[in-house]
Amino acid sequence: MRFLVTGAAGLVGSHTVDRLLAEGHEVIGVDSYITGRREFLTGASANPRFNLIVGDLFDFTTVIEACEGVDAVFHLAANTDVRYGTDYPRRDLDQNVIVTWNILEAMRRRDIKTILFSSTAAIYGDSTLLPTPEDGPLAIQTSLQSASKLAAEAFISAYAQGYGIRALVFRFASVVGERCTHGHIFDFCRQLHAHPDRLQVLGDGAVRRSYIDVADCVDAMLLALHHPTPPVGIFNVGSLTSCALTESIGWITSALNIQPAIEFSGPGPAWVGSCPVIYLDCTKLHRLGWQPKLDPEAAVRRTVHYLAANPRLLEPSA
Repeated sequence: MRFLVTGAAGLVGSHTVDRLLAEGHEVIGVDSYITGRREFLTGASANPRFNLIVGDLFDFTTVIEACEGVDAVFHLAANTDVRYGTDYPRRDLDQNVIVTWNILEAMRRRDIKTILFSSTAAIYGDSTLLPTPEDGPLAIQTSLQSASKLAAEAFISAYAQGYGIRALVFRFASVVGERCTHGHIFDFCRQLHAHPDRLQVLGDGAVRRSYIDVADCVDAMLLALHHPTPPVGIFNVGSLTSCALTESIGWITSALNIQPAIEFSGPGPAWVGSCPVIYLDCTKLHRLGWQPKLDPEAAVRRTVHYLAANPRLLEPSA
């Protein structure tokens, strides 16, 4: 098969590219390199079945050309920054909603019938139902990033119903692992790389997260792709347990063999839109035969060891 992977040089995108190539498929990757990194595609670029388009998905011409001859689309490109969303309110609309519409419209014109979309568990907000199932109540959206992902899901669902497209939507928990370049695990490692004697933490450290290794995320997407699903299949992708932020800090410092002083900024969430708890019910994926290979601690430690071995990623210029 011939796949299009958007955000091909990102964390999930580059691992997806590698897996698809390993399975013998042809892959077209698109990335603007705003946050993606060329080095993550070094192996893929040496493969004759891989072609990279460096371009902006906001440009419809780029999208329609990239979709030529494609059988299915992994739409993994997005703005993932929640913290600074209110500083740049147009960014989530452009990069997460308009770009998704560009992909869907190009698929319609090219008669592509399958899309796999990376959404986020943040759309559940401050959920009162834990672990949270896919049909659980959706809280009031407090971040522009999660609001834009929910809007993108709605467009995907409408296109699926209107044009006979098969849609697989994956609501990821906190994705970590090799090639991680964002998120608070990365931020903590960057801080500790610069000054290993202290760590400043926004908020009070009371939030809970469900860390999932990127390889397990790719496993989930490929498994669902090859199983019969409804026209719109929505799947939570998270670990079997959740952990407190303070626990993850302990894993990080233990992996680095340091004992920094921990400074919390104060009570309450770290920033507007930060979910207090992310803990997903992944029963639907489990029924397909998926189980994460790494628990949250192992996933975090793998991330820390990778970043320690690749300190250039932690430099401010990166």
